[in-house]
Amino acid sequence: MLVQKFMLLSLLVLAGCSHQAIVPEAKNVKIQRETPSKDCRNLGHVEGNVIHANGKIEDAIEDMKLDAARKGANFVQMGETSALGKNVAGVAYQCP
Repeated sequence: MLVQKFMLLSLLVLAGCSHQAIVPEAKNVKIQRETPSKDCRNLGHVEGNVIHANGKIEDAIEDMKLDAARKGANFVQMGETSALGKNVAGVAYQCP
């Protein structure tokens, strides 16, 4: 009986600790090379990378958008792109 109570208590504790991961909305991040408006707040440097050999620049850009979304950005001023298109960088902004 004591073992059953301990197992039940353990399950309840574990269930109470579970949560759903918050996934940022990278699809809402706009990418441009132009400078954003003066109303936008600079949130810092962001980058995107492709790890696999078949990766394309679009994959690196999506990774950068995810990095920006995690910071609360909705706009990225595109900056550097590596020669092979496997790495991209920019500056994230929160714009009204």
